[in-house]
Amino acid sequence: MSKDENVKTIRFPVGTDDRLQKVAAKNGLTKLAFFIHMVDYFYKSKKDPRDLNDELLKTELHKKTNNIVSFIKTQEQELLIPIKQDAERMILSQQKQGLIFDRHILKHNEAQQATSKELATDTRMIKDYLKKLDAARFDANLLKKRFIDILEHYVKAREQMNVLTKQADKDELIKFTLEQMKYL
Repeated sequence: MSKDENVKTIRFPVGTDDRLQKVAAKNGLTKLAFFIHMVDYFYKSKKDPRDLNDELLKTELHKKTNNIVSFIKTQEQELLIPIKQDAERMILSQQKQGLIFDRHILKHNEAQQATSKELATDTRMIKDYLKKLDAARFDANLLKKRFIDILEHYVKAREQMNVLTKQADKDELIKFTLEQMKYL
């Protein structure tokens, strides 16, 4: 023979029995099974069944929320604020570098432009000088050629003269040669 474990009884009002029946049926349980699960629930959760607003749960949630907020504040102090400060220092440093770069490199570029202009001017002057030198060389070569032509004419005419040639012819040759030299 098996011994019946259900030896205890609880007396409660009919209205409560009706509500217990409805809740048990809604969850697909018998009144006894529902009652057993209800007792286990309150035993394990340590909740006060009289506390309809569940103050214990609210208190526990408040503690957890405070722990999370505290953790976030700690992370903010240890990580986020130093990262923000480092980023601000880095931005300031880059701005300073940009100003230094602008100041020095722009001056250097201006100096380079001035030097380039001077070099261009000097190059033009050298080019003009070389043109004049080339023209002078051409003129000198032309002058030499004309001088040689005059000299050859003089030498040829002088060789054709002899002892019997009149002094007037000799003077005329010299006069002609000197005039030709003046036009060089």
